[in-house]
Amino acid sequence: MRVDVWFRLLDVRRIVADDTLAVIQELKRLRNVRYHDRPVSLYGGMTELPLVVTRQEDVAWFGDREALLEGQLWAERDAENRTETERMARELRDNLIGPELWAVLEPTTRTFLASAEAVFRARREDPAFDYSAPAAELAKAVETELNALIFPATARLLRDAAPAEREIVVEGRRLDLGGAVPHQSLGTVRGLLTHGSALPKTLRAAYAQDANSLLGELPRYLEPLVKLRNPAAHSEAVAREVVAKLRADVLGIGCEGLIVRLARAKLRGGGRRRASDRP
Repeated sequence: MRVDVWFRLLDVRRIVADDTLAVIQELKRLRNVRYHDRPVSLYGGMTELPLVVTRQEDVAWFGDREALLEGQLWAERDAENRTETERMARELRDNLIGPELWAVLEPTTRTFLASAEAVFRARREDPAFDYSAPAAELAKAVETELNALIFPATARLLRDAAPAEREIVVEGRRLDLGGAVPHQSLGTVRGLLTHGSALPKTLRAAYAQDANSLLGELPRYLEPLVKLRNPAAHSEAVAREVVAKLRADVLGIGCEGLIVRLARAKLRGGGRRRASDRP
C-alpha cells in the first residue's frame, strides 16, 4: 500500500486543540483500514492500534501558502493569536454558522474566518484602527472556499472530456479544468464565472440547485472582495464601516451569509457528505 504522508500524534486530541467536538468531527472523516474502513470514533473506535487510516476527501494541509500567506509560513501564522482564534472558531460554529455547515468548510476557510472575526471584535470600538487585515482574511476565506467548491467538481465531471472541452486559457496560461487545478485568485475565479467558458456549463451540471446563484448573484458579491485581494490594496487602510459591511455579507450578520451559501451548495452538490450519511 502506497502512503504519501505519515502523521504521528502523541495525543489524538492535538488534531484540534481544546475542542472535543471538533476532534470528533475530524476523526469521522478518517476510515480505519484495519477495521472494515469504518469511521474513526474518539469513543469506542480506537481499535487495531496503531491506526492506519484513509480519508475520502483530498486535503492540501499546507498547500496554497504562496497564494494566501504572501510568503509567511503556516506555522508562523498559526502562532499569532492562536488561543483567541480557536475560541472564535467555536463561537462561529456554535452560535452563527452551525456545526453541520461549519464542518463542510475547508480547514483553511475556518481559520481565516475565525482570525478575521477575532481581530474585528477586539478592535471594533477603535475607529482609527486599520481594518485591512481582517478584511483580507474574509476575502481569503471566500477565495479558499470557492477553489474547493469549483475545481474538484470540474475535475470530476470533465476528467474524461476531450481537451477542447476541458481546457481554457486564463491570463495567457492554459488551465485544465479536468485535472488538478492549482489555487486560483479571487479575481480569476470571478472572471471564470462571468465569461463564457467550460466552467458555467459544468457548474450547472455539478450544482444544479445552486447554479443560478453561483453564476448570477455570486460575481456581484465578489467585487469588493476582489479589490481587497489586489496587491495594490495592501498599501491602503480599510475603514471600520467597510469591513463591517463585508463581515455582514460573508458571515451572515442580518442576512444569509456568502459562506453559508457556499457550504450549502457543497452539501447539495455532494462535495462532502453529512456525517450522518456515512456508514
